[in-house]
Amino acid sequence: MESFISEVVSRFGIESLHSSYFILPSRRAAQAFSKELLQNQKESFLLPTIKSIEEFIEEVSEVSLIDNLETLFHFYDIYKENTNPNKQEPLEQVYNWGQSIIQDFNEIDRYQINSEQFFGNLKAIKDLEHWSNSEIKTELVKNYIEFWETLPKYHKELKAKLKAENKAYQGMAYQEAVSKMKSFVDSSKKQFYFIGFNALNSCEETIFQYILSEKRGEIFWDIDTHLLKTNSAGMFMRTYSKNWPFYSSKEFEASSNNFRNQKNISLYGVPKKIGQAKLIGDILSKIPNQELGETALILGDENLLQPILNSLPKNIKAVNVTMGLPLETTSFASFFDAIFSIKTSNETDLHYKQIFELIEHPALKKSFNEDIQFIKKQLNENNTVFQPKGDFLNDVENLNSSLAEILRLSINNQDISVDEFLKNCLEVIELLKLNFLEEKLSLEYLFGFKKLFNKLRNLLSESDLINDFRIFYQIYLDTLSSETLDFEGSPYEGLQIMGMLESRVLDFKNIIITSVNEGVLPSGKSQNSFIPFDLKKAYKLPTYREKDAIYAYHFFRLIQRADNCHFTYNNSTSGIEKAEKSRFLTQLETFSRPEHSIRSYAVGSNTEAEKLSLEHVEKTPEMMTRLKSLFVSGISPSALTTYIRNPIDFYHRYVLGLKELDEIEEDISYKTLGTVIHDCLDLMYRNYRNKVLTENDVDKMLSNYPKTLTMLFEKKFQEQALRQGKNLIDFEIAKQQIKRFLLQEKKDVKRNKIEIVELEKVGDKYLDIDGIDFKIKLKGTVDRVDLFNDKIRIIDYKTGKVEAKQLKIPKDWVDFTEDYKYSKAFQVLFYALLKEDNLDEGAEAGIVSFKNLKTGFMTCTDSSLNLKEMVAEFKIELETLILEILNSEIPFTEKLV
Repeated sequence: MESFISEVVSRFGIESLHSSYFILPSRRAAQAFSKELLQNQKESFLLPTIKSIEEFIEEVSEVSLIDNLETLFHFYDIYKENTNPNKQEPLEQVYNWGQSIIQDFNEIDRYQINSEQFFGNLKAIKDLEHWSNSEIKTELVKNYIEFWETLPKYHKELKAKLKAENKAYQGMAYQEAVSKMKSFVDSSKKQFYFIGFNALNSCEETIFQYILSEKRGEIFWDIDTHLLKTNSAGMFMRTYSKNWPFYSSKEFEASSNNFRNQKNISLYGVPKKIGQAKLIGDILSKIPNQELGETALILGDENLLQPILNSLPKNIKAVNVTMGLPLETTSFASFFDAIFSIKTSNETDLHYKQIFELIEHPALKKSFNEDIQFIKKQLNENNTVFQPKGDFLNDVENLNSSLAEILRLSINNQDISVDEFLKNCLEVIELLKLNFLEEKLSLEYLFGFKKLFNKLRNLLSESDLINDFRIFYQIYLDTLSSETLDFEGSPYEGLQIMGMLESRVLDFKNIIITSVNEGVLPSGKSQNSFIPFDLKKAYKLPTYREKDAIYAYHFFRLIQRADNCHFTYNNSTSGIEKAEKSRFLTQLETFSRPEHSIRSYAVGSNTEAEKLSLEHVEKTPEMMTRLKSLFVSGISPSALTTYIRNPIDFYHRYVLGLKELDEIEEDISYKTLGTVIHDCLDLMYRNYRNKVLTENDVDKMLSNYPKTLTMLFEKKFQEQALRQGKNLIDFEIAKQQIKRFLLQEKKDVKRNKIEIVELEKVGDKYLDIDGIDFKIKLKGTVDRVDLFNDKIRIIDYKTGKVEAKQLKIPKDWVDFTEDYKYSKAFQVLFYALLKEDNLDEGAEAGIVSFKNLKTGFMTCTDSSLNLKEMVAEFKIELETLILEILNSEIPFTEKLV
C-alpha cells in the first residue's frame, strides 16, 4: 500500500523543493510529511517550508493569534464600554454566554460574512422568536432586543481593539490573511502546495482559489473515486469541483481507487466503555508484531484513553499517543479539587470531610501516612464534625514539618487574593515534588499543574477581571479540561493512538476505531451557537450536516487504504450513554461492496456466576486459648447472638479482635440514638431507686428530660450539628419517644405499684458445664429491674421496633440457638438467667420497644412454662451452644446472611 503522503512526495524532485512551500491540515500531518520527504530523497537537501494551516495563516496575516479565553477578556472590555452600566452583567455571567458569542464571531469572520447585514437578520429572527412585534413590550424584551442591536457594534469594536494591539482571534486572522494574501504571494518566489484538505471555510477557499488562479501552486486532495462520486465523505469536494472556476476547465482528480480493494471489516457491539477497552486489548494481541507500526488505534471518545492504556496486551512494546493525557484525569486533579473546595467554601471552620478528602489523598498519604492516621484518630475520638481552621493547624504544628506546611498552604486560604491562592498552590507543588522524586509519572503530573497555575497567573497579570474567585474557579475548570500532558514517543514506531482529527492525511494498514456510535461519530445536532439553523444555512455557515460530512470524510478516508478495519461501538441500552450504532457502520453494511468482507459480532462479558464458597476456619490451639480467655473473662449475649447469626463474624470480632473502624459521626446513628435514650432514662430514674414511683415523680421527669437529653447529645455532637437537617429531626424523635414512654409510665404508675430496683447494672453469673474444665462467666447489662405490683420484671429497652411474636419461644426449643430470628428472646432470657436466684413464681422478663410503645411491656412467653422454668430450659440450650463454640473439632463456618 502506497500512502497518500508517499504518493504526493514522489512527485517532487530535489531541485524543486527549495522553491516549495507545503501547507497541511495539522502539525501531526506536517511532521509526517517531513519524515516522508527525508526518507524519499537519497541525496542531501535543505528541508523546504512545511507548516500547518494555522501556522500559515498566522504568518500571512502578520498578527499574534490569541486563544478564546484572552479574546473573551477583550470582549468583556468592549461589552462594558458599549453597554448601559445599569444593564451590564458581571463577568461570571458574561463568561458563560460570551464563549458562544466568540465562537460565532469566529465563524462569521472565517466565512467572510458582512456582520452588519448578518446581525440585522439575526436580530429580526430574535424579534420574531420573542413576539417583540407586539405593541406592549416588557423591560425584559426591550433589553433583549437592545442586546441583539448592539451585537454588530461589539463585533466591530472588538476587532478594532485587537487590530490596534496587532492581535487576532482565529476568524479575524483568517480575514487578515485573505486581505494580505496577494502581497504575501507577490513577495515570495515559492510555489504553494496545499495537501490533504477537505472541508474549507470561505477564507480558505478564497486563498486556495487565488493560488490556483495565479498558478502559484497546487492542491492535492485525498479522496477515493468511490467516495467522491457517491459517499457523503466527498460532499465538500463535489461542491468544489462544481463551483470553483479552476475546475471548469480542469477535471477534479481523485487520489486513489483503493476503497474497492479487498478489506476485512469487523464490527463489534460491546457493552459500555470498559467492555470496549478490554476488547481492544484482545484485538491488538492478535495483530502480528511486525504490523503494529502500521496500526492506528483511533479513539472516537477520548475518555477511553486511560482504560485502553491499562488494557494493552504484553506484545505491545512501543506506543505513541498523539492526543495527550487530559490533565483533569490525573490523580492530582482531585487533590487540587480538595484545596479549591476549601477555598470556595471560604468558611472559618473546616468540615471533617474536607479534612479527610485532603489528607487521605494518595498525594499525601503515601509519604505522611503515620501522621495522617494520628490526625484521623484525634478527629474520630473527639467526633469533630466542624473545627476552626486555626485550631486544626495548631493541632498539626508538631507533626512532619512538610505536611504541616502543605496543610497550612491548602487550608489557610480564607479571604486571600486569587494571586496569593495560586502562589500557595505552586508552593504546595514544590513541597510535593520532594516526595515523588523516584516517580517520573507523578512528577510529570505535578509539572502539568505547575504550568497550568503559572499560565493562570500570567493571565491574572494581564487582566484585573478575574480577581473574583468564583469566576477564577470557572476559568480554572475550563482551562483544566483542555490541558493535556504530552507523551514522549516516536510517531513512526509502534502502535499509534490518536483522536480522529489527528488521523488527517495519515494512512495505516490496520485501523481500529472505538465508540462508533451515533452522537460520537458523527457527533449529532448539538451546537454551541446563538445562530439559528436556518440563518446558518442561508449564509452557508456550517451546520450539523456539514459537521457530519466532515466526520464521514475522516472515517471513510481511513478505510480507503486499510486492509483490516475493526470498529467497536457501545450496544448497552442501560444508562444515559447513547448506544445506537453509527450510521457510518450501517452504511458500510447496507451498501457493502463485494470486495469487502464484513463480519458483525456481539461481544459480551463473562456472566457466569461465580460459585459461592462459604468460608470455613478450623480452630487452632491459639484460637482455643483465645476462646477460653473470652469465656473466662465473661461472654455477653451480643457475642453469642453474633455467633448464632454468623460464626465467621464471631470469629472476626471476638477471636481475631477485628473491630469496626471508629468514624466521625456527622449524622446521629441508630446506635448513638439508642445509647442516648438509655442514658437519659438511666439518669432520670437514678434518683428513684428503691422507691415506689408516683405520678408526681414522673411529672418531674417529664419537665426535666429535654434538658437531660440535650446534655447527652452535646457530649457526642457539637451544638451546631444538632440544629439542622437530619440530626435535628432525630433529636426531636428522641424527645418524642422519651415523652411517650414517660406518659405511658405515668398511666402505669396511676394504676399499679412500681418500684425501681436496678438500672443499667452489670450482672454476671458462673456456669459449670460438663466437658469444660473451667467456669464459664456470663455477663451483661440489664437496662432495668423493677417490682411491678411486687413481682419482678426484667426489662430490656429497644429503640428499634420489636413485636411480641419475636419473643415467642419455639416448640421444644427447635432452632432456638441456630436461627437469629430468636435473638431478642435469647437476650431477654440471658438477662433473666443472670437474675435466676431472684426470680419468683410471678417474675417476668421482656422488652419495651420505643417504636411500639402502644403494646407496652412485651414478655418472653411460653404457654406451658413460667419464667423460672423457661430459664432452666434456656440454660440447657445455652450450654449446648457454648459447647459447640468451645469444641475444637467444629470449625467456624460461614452462614448465608
